[in-house]
Amino acid sequence: MKSLRIVASELWYQQLAYWRNPMGAFFTFFMPVMFLVIFASLYRGAHYDGLNLDQYFIPGIMTFGVISACYTNLSVTLTNQREQGILKRFRGTPLPPWAYMVATVASCVIRALVLVALTLGVGVAFYGLIVPAHSYGAIAVIVVLGAATFCALGVAITVIIPNADAAPAIVNGVYLPLMFISGTFFPLSSSSVLAKIASYFPIRPFVLASYNAMNPQVHSSSIHAVWLENLAIWCVIPLVFAIRRFSWLPRRRS
Repeated sequence: MKSLRIVASELWYQQLAYWRNPMGAFFTFFMPVMFLVIFASLYRGAHYDGLNLDQYFIPGIMTFGVISACYTNLSVTLTNQREQGILKRFRGTPLPPWAYMVATVASCVIRALVLVALTLGVGVAFYGLIVPAHSYGAIAVIVVLGAATFCALGVAITVIIPNADAAPAIVNGVYLPLMFISGTFFPLSSSSVLAKIASYFPIRPFVLASYNAMNPQVHSSSIHAVWLENLAIWCVIPLVFAIRRFSWLPRRRS
């Protein structure tokens, strides 16, 4: 119980600090909605798999929001804090390092859940997105596993980022190409070379699982095991790597 109180207290202060930076929070939540509006306008009247194309790409935009909150923001934030000496100072306080990391990851997951609710809410209210009642449990499992996977990747990639200036370039250079070849914003044939390459990485399984969960033509909440296995592998391996190699000390020379 004491450990839970420590984590809850640190999480509370991190949430206060985040929401007291309204411009940063605004653009975190504005970007996925902006992409949703842009692609909804571009794809108006288009169809995929017998459904309005909105039914495909809105779950894709949802996954984009989760990845942005749990991978991009987390990796850049941790790198900046490491290079500014903030993480080093935290190691000198009574707050256990694991509690700080758990609270930091939990704060990103909370933002991801808000993004999911916002994206799906806009999709249902304005673009005719159908979210079947039987799919709520599947969506929850997919979002939680996806958030855990990309948080683990976000922490792990800080190990190879040399400094704060390089963080945005490395982080975006890794995931933006994968976003496009994974069919996040438009459907790809599963037989295409790009789709086959993307299937080995976590973004495409995340997108496909999210679409399948919200597909009104699928009359069950089952999720393909291969998609979950892919996400689980990409969660566990980076997590083990991060636990062994994560650094709390700046890398810049004094």
